[in-house]
Amino acid sequence: MIFSKHRLFLAAGLAASTAELAAGTATPSPTSSCRVLPGDADWPAPQDWQDLNSTVGGRLIETVPRESVCHDAPYNRYDAEACAELQKTFDFPKLARMEIPGEFMDMSIKNYSCDAFAPRSAPCGLGNHASYVIDVSKEEEAAVKSVQAALEFVRLHNIRLVVKNTGHDYLGRSTGTGALSLWTHHLKSTEFIPAYNSSHFTGPALKMGAGVQGFEAYAAANATGHRIVGGSCPTVGIAGGYSQGGGHSILASRHGLGSDNVLEWEVVTVSDGQHVIATPDNEHADLYWALSGGGPGNYAIVLSMTARIHRDAGLISGGTLSFNDTQVGTDSGLRRGGSSGGGNSIVYGLTASSFNAWTVTIPDTTPEEAEGLMKPLLDELTWRGIDSEYSPHISQNFLEHFDRALGPLPEGVIENSGFMASRMVPRAVLTDPAANARVTEALRNISGLPDYSIACQSISVANQPHPDNAVLPAWRDAALICLPKGSWDPRAPASYNARRQIEAVTEVQNVMDAATGPAGGVYMNEVSYLLPEWRSAMYGANYERLLAVKRKYDPESVLYVLDGVGSDAWVQVAHKRLCRAAS
Repeated sequence: MIFSKHRLFLAAGLAASTAELAAGTATPSPTSSCRVLPGDADWPAPQDWQDLNSTVGGRLIETVPRESVCHDAPYNRYDAEACAELQKTFDFPKLARMEIPGEFMDMSIKNYSCDAFAPRSAPCGLGNHASYVIDVSKEEEAAVKSVQAALEFVRLHNIRLVVKNTGHDYLGRSTGTGALSLWTHHLKSTEFIPAYNSSHFTGPALKMGAGVQGFEAYAAANATGHRIVGGSCPTVGIAGGYSQGGGHSILASRHGLGSDNVLEWEVVTVSDGQHVIATPDNEHADLYWALSGGGPGNYAIVLSMTARIHRDAGLISGGTLSFNDTQVGTDSGLRRGGSSGGGNSIVYGLTASSFNAWTVTIPDTTPEEAEGLMKPLLDELTWRGIDSEYSPHISQNFLEHFDRALGPLPEGVIENSGFMASRMVPRAVLTDPAANARVTEALRNISGLPDYSIACQSISVANQPHPDNAVLPAWRDAALICLPKGSWDPRAPASYNARRQIEAVTEVQNVMDAATGPAGGVYMNEVSYLLPEWRSAMYGANYERLLAVKRKYDPESVLYVLDGVGSDAWVQVAHKRLCRAAS
């Protein structure tokens, strides 16, 4: 596999140290084709930042990395107790971490610029952190003015602009060296709409500020007797990369993907700073289409999202299922292929020797109906001589079920860092014996790699009603989404983790791609940022149409995200400087 110079540069961490940036020794940008960085002659003066702070109501914050509590220089914030706690919880999306301006969670993107596991005497630099953050006001008028001021400021000074809610992003799309960050995390309003009415949908809906996270949306919907589609990690922002990038869920087979449920977007447009609503029916229908599945942080600044919600009227059956190969070996496959249907879902993990279904989700069923649905699988395990442990349970509503299955809320238990691959497995592959065998062999080989496990979820969204949106077409044919993941070693040398990051795409991703064939795709929110063929894998046939929307609403390419539509017009060079690629 051939990597571009840009991608090898990212993987190996060959950027100049952030100490150079902090010390003001970055090389000045030679032309306006490159974004300005701290230390450049054109970098905004202190008075410029003070003026911006006044404009945004005193909500401008200078970024300080959270790992600075593990070091002396240059912030003088060393705290042994805080550093020990950070080391203990570094791999989990803790809520307290999401309240730190400019912070993000993926270790690969942090790139050792300020390392919690390095000696206290090591310097702490900003690295890929944004330099400044605007804490976008929860008041609508002030929020709009803050975004408009940010757009004007970055144009005037030729610096990067990024949009961040929680920082929960494996590709680092919510951060960037030398950037000004629009932090939408505190836009927490929710509004229940009993009777939303449009040509595409009539029924209950929930309007959410851009900062509303999964656990908050679940609670808000539950309070009105409803459920809402959201991520398996409850700290993920619903209106951010989740719904803008597709958004799979344990409810997806019943209610569609996150993107499918969006009714409207409230945004500030990049090209002219207008405060508009984008719906499938109005003059901004093309923007609605792109935002609903076409990737986050790239077309407009989202302030809120309105999504349909679903009556939570029936019991939700669930359970856990586990078994291993100690009695029958790894070749004792089941006679029946495929995945759960009828709106049901199974999320499970595979290792070299075990199967563990963390949650079976069967909405709107009685215990007896659920037992009937599970019986063929359990009977086959018995027929195979496989001792399994199945523990069924019944929940009164989705919030209770989620808390039991993927909680405890609000934080859940899903780890964050690692080396990701991603692949959707088409239904036609699973129902073809030979193709199914290739997928089985691929999963077996990957799970046998050192420190690798695989999470898979059954899914069926082929016939879910939804307005036209930019969701990758491969989702409609998928029966499974599988996410192989290698563990990050925070105490290992940078070269070790960089090598494993490349392994995730040159070995693991290749194995999955070959097994599923060209009809498969990847989930753009859970994949390696080094993925070479990202245009086709993430966007498929939608790419050119998305590029047209990008050029219409952001013709100057003010917004840039790695592997985002139009991002190949840029390249990251020395000192992590972002420059326009040669045409």
